This record gives sequence, C-alpha cells and structure tokens, in this order.
Amino acid sequence: MSPRLAVAGLFLLALGLSACGEDERPADTIPERSSQEPIQIAHYPLSADAVPAGADAVFDRGVSQDGGGSLRVVAGPQGGRLRLYELDDVGPIEGTLVFSGFLRSRDLAGSAFLELWCHPADGNPAFVRGLPRRVSGTSDWTAQEVFFREPETCREPSSVELNVVIQGAGIVWIDNLGLWDVPVE
Repeated sequence: MSPRLAVAGLFLLALGLSACGEDERPADTIPERSSQEPIQIAHYPLSADAVPAGADAVFDRGVSQDGGGSLRVVAGPQGGRLRLYELDDVGPIEGTLVFSGFLRSRDLAGSAFLELWCHPADGNPAFVRGLPRRVSGTSDWTAQEVFFREPETCREPSSVELNVVIQGAGIVWIDNLGLWDVPVE
C-alpha cells in the first residue's frame, strides 16, 4: 500500500471517529500519542461564538454540514485568501500534518479550496493547496483535505496557518475544520 493511501485511509477513519462524537478537546490541547492512531490537534466545528477574529465572513445558522451553522463568505470578482486560524506552538509532528474541512459554494465564478501553511522555526515556510478537490459553480458540501506529500516538510512548525482561498466572485460556506497529525506507514 502506498504511503499516500495509508495516510488517506487512516485520516478517513479518524474523521469518521471524530464525527461520531469522540471527546471534544480544546483547540489548545495537544493529546499524548499512545499508539499509531491519528491525533486531532485542533477541531473547529464553527459556531456563532467561534467565528475567527478578523475574518471577512459571517456566521450562517441556516446552512451547515454538521448541523451547527457555518461560516459564509461573499467574495467579489478578485476573490482572496481568508486566514481562518493561525496556531502557534503546535509541537512536533510525528506523521504528516492534515488540514480537513467541508466547503460548499453558490454561483462561484472561479473556485475555492483549503490551504495549509507551515512555518518552521528554521528555514522557509511551505504551503500546500487542495486544488484537486476544489469547489466551483454551485456545489453541495464537499469534503476537503490537504497535506504535505513529504511529511518531513512540516516536522517542527513554529506556527501553522489554516486558510481558504477563493478565486472569483460568489458565495462559499466553510464548516467542520480540523487539523490532524496522521501517522505514515
């Protein structure tokens, strides 16, 4: 089995477990790893009280992937990058860093996708974009995930940015975001 398939399979298993109501951890708590299972570093289900500070977006109670509301962004013709969260002190990554979530669009002239930035303590920042799974036009909720193909790219980040990139005018909804440390076999 290829490392990419192993990562995707383990991630989907972890996503399924988290959707079943496994314990909710505060975003600033990094659990200890007891085995080779994915570790959820952060979970952002998005609610009226959890709209990212400074985000050019509004909470939408009426549209949601998980039933709790979502973040709605109305983009102009230029689109843009919406920084959702920046996490400091993530700690060492033992596997590969995976940013997951759900996107939905309406009348989107271009496309929208997740973007993950890793800022190492030493060296240049690296980023990865979820281009293959992007949404465009009018779409239903679409599962998204981005990760570094080479896990060594983001082993000891000093900070991590979780963004959504919107290219073109339209409406995009964002929901149920998570950041995972997934083992690579």
